[in-house]
Amino acid sequence: MRDFWQDVQYGLRTLRKSPGFTAVALLTLAIGIGANTAIFSFVDGVLLKPLPYANADRIMRVLEKPPGSPDARNGISTLNFLDWQRQNSVFQYMAARTGGSVTLTGSGNPVQLRGQRMSAHGFDILGVQAVLGRTFAADEDQPGKSKVAVLSNALWASQFGSDPAVVGRVIQLDNEPHVVIGVLPAGSAFDRTFAQIFRPLVFEPQNMTRNFHWFGAMGLLKPGVTVEKAKAEMDAIGQRIARDYPDSNKGWSVAVDPLAEVVVGPQLRKSLYVLLAAVGMVLLIGCANLANLTLARGTVREREVAIRVSVGASRWRLIQQFLTESVLLSYLGGVLGVALGYALIAGLKAALPPFSLPSEATITLDSRVLLFAIGLSILTGLVFGLAPAIQATRSDLAGSMKEGSRGSSTGGAKHRLRSALVVTEVALAFLLLAGSGLLIRSFFAMQQVATGFNTENVITAGLPTSEKRFATPEALNTYLRQVVANLESLPGVRDVALTSALPMQGWGYGMPFQIADKPIVDRANRKACFFKMVTPSYFRTIGMTFVKGRGLAEGDGKGAPPVTVINETMARKHFPNEEPVGKRILIQEIVPGKTALGPEIPWEVVGVVKDEKVGSLDETDSSPGMYVSKEQSPTFGQALVIRAAMDPRRLQNAITDAVHQVNKDQALTDFKTLEQIKAESMADNRLNSIMLGGFAMVALLLSAIGIYGVISYSVVQRTHEIGIRAAMGARAGDVVGLILKRGVVMAALGLGIGLLGALALTHLLATLLFGVGARDPLTLGAVAAVLAFVALLASYLPARRAAKVDPMICLRYE
Repeated sequence: MRDFWQDVQYGLRTLRKSPGFTAVALLTLAIGIGANTAIFSFVDGVLLKPLPYANADRIMRVLEKPPGSPDARNGISTLNFLDWQRQNSVFQYMAARTGGSVTLTGSGNPVQLRGQRMSAHGFDILGVQAVLGRTFAADEDQPGKSKVAVLSNALWASQFGSDPAVVGRVIQLDNEPHVVIGVLPAGSAFDRTFAQIFRPLVFEPQNMTRNFHWFGAMGLLKPGVTVEKAKAEMDAIGQRIARDYPDSNKGWSVAVDPLAEVVVGPQLRKSLYVLLAAVGMVLLIGCANLANLTLARGTVREREVAIRVSVGASRWRLIQQFLTESVLLSYLGGVLGVALGYALIAGLKAALPPFSLPSEATITLDSRVLLFAIGLSILTGLVFGLAPAIQATRSDLAGSMKEGSRGSSTGGAKHRLRSALVVTEVALAFLLLAGSGLLIRSFFAMQQVATGFNTENVITAGLPTSEKRFATPEALNTYLRQVVANLESLPGVRDVALTSALPMQGWGYGMPFQIADKPIVDRANRKACFFKMVTPSYFRTIGMTFVKGRGLAEGDGKGAPPVTVINETMARKHFPNEEPVGKRILIQEIVPGKTALGPEIPWEVVGVVKDEKVGSLDETDSSPGMYVSKEQSPTFGQALVIRAAMDPRRLQNAITDAVHQVNKDQALTDFKTLEQIKAESMADNRLNSIMLGGFAMVALLLSAIGIYGVISYSVVQRTHEIGIRAAMGARAGDVVGLILKRGVVMAALGLGIGLLGALALTHLLATLLFGVGARDPLTLGAVAAVLAFVALLASYLPARRAAKVDPMICLRYE
């Protein structure tokens, strides 16, 4: 320990004497360690930490598995779920859950709350207790007992001012009184989840069907029950149901998946690993640079080492001293890196799109991340300090001093080591630049995707309507017509439409269908398409283009023949080489206000419209789909689409006032322009591209510095040789060529290795790319050209300086 503290004190004095080296080294380390700390905090919070629930390893997600797709998962029908509950012996509890957004009224303007409904045992499965009041009692998911609500801590603070007396208060949700029975703990997953308020999920008579899949479920395994046993038993139950009810369940089974394996999607998992690999490469490049700098300093300190050896210092004692200095430097850089990492964590959390991380993820600079940063700092010091320490303390110190005495050479071993480090830097920089280049090209390719609609001056908003507010579908449609009429009368409004699903916001309804004149397929095994209920003005409002036939008309109402407009993909896939207009498509009626399907309706195709993007821009295949009139297929939960003659955001208050003239308790949610929806669809890709691109630029800069440093040092060491060549008649161009040669050789070797690495590894990015191949020759060629230019420039600057030196000064150089 005495030797260690002596080495630390000596190391601090040495660093103070070399402020330039210390500043560059600390900055390099801070960037490398800080970036690694930030990204590791996300990897740890999302992928490594256990779920923040009691008995997390026993919590399963339970869904239905449709036929023909072993990896596909589907929502659950009510009667199937009730059979699962009654017949299984592997789950201690099972709970259904689904969305349940509600409108809070009675305290100023109506407020739409994001909600979730779940069975009474939902909180028992997750092991969550209320911090105030209680969670659901065992019978509160039964009819007549369900008018209770549990608040998330965030909602309690934002909407109720953290009032402890809120428990027991009666609040109006969808104009029905509910009692607040509890508040969930602060900082839990329920503060980060989409839902703000939780209510019991009650199965009412209109929900008792097998052919309408509308909710998900989770279960808590009994102690000692394995996942394999649960899968086997639930699969057997699913097979019995499929045998007893073939019309709705033929070929269907049950999927049991550990919750820990499904909370993180494959795209997010791969994105995090790619970013972690990227910051690891940046740190390795930084280590190579610091090793080169340390090797250069080692040459200066050879006389010091020789003196220490002459007075009895062992080689191991000298290596220990050099390593202590390197680790000390790395530790100080790590301290700065932790501060930088904290700022990066905050910045990334602010830049992430809402709800892009699972609610179970806790991203923070906690003790686990700090231990990682400390360990990484020590490891980094050992990595960049070991080789220079061994080189500086080699046994032939006298010979080394002779080599340095005339400045002609620094020794072949050091030359080779420093060159190898630069080659490594260039190869790693090539990998990073190739990956970022592919992601950037993918992002720009997404921007060029045809959406099938015109986003200019279009604003959207949710128009949630309670299923219990209107006695009949006709009453619902009358109300919606009044809302639309009021909005159409606003100055600056050109078109108004309603839709059951906004562009790029998903299918809404996915309905199994049967072509009327094709062989009959079992209902349980039919293909599905998206099914949108819209007003006839929808196509005009968002600027869609018809290919043939006509659109929906105002006359396509109740009592008129049912008609539909299909998209091009539907026509191409299911009506190949035939005229789709005039064909009939059989789809069961969606019963308004019920989770039930009625008799089959023969929808006659009257038109074909160009594809509208119903999902994200990076979807490679367009979805087949149908559009029907909301008059002929009414549904609750419509959304408004309004085209304006100006910036539509200026109309937001006027739109709200116009709706409230019809119904003062009607909430409007999520005002967004179509441009915003499009931008949000690309948010994850944009963030990946920016982050990887930023790391690649740092890698490029560090590589350039590395090449420049090695060539500059080589020029200094060869000053005497350059003077002799100049005195013997060598021209400036010859000197420049001589110096450039070494830089070009190092860069070429690095590019070759980097290209081979990119060809081998970029396929790992394939699932993150859109519209560009993982081995795109244009991207790889551009990266090679950029790196070659930077390497040439970094080599040329010291070469040009060497060519301008006076030969007499060079010959006198010592």
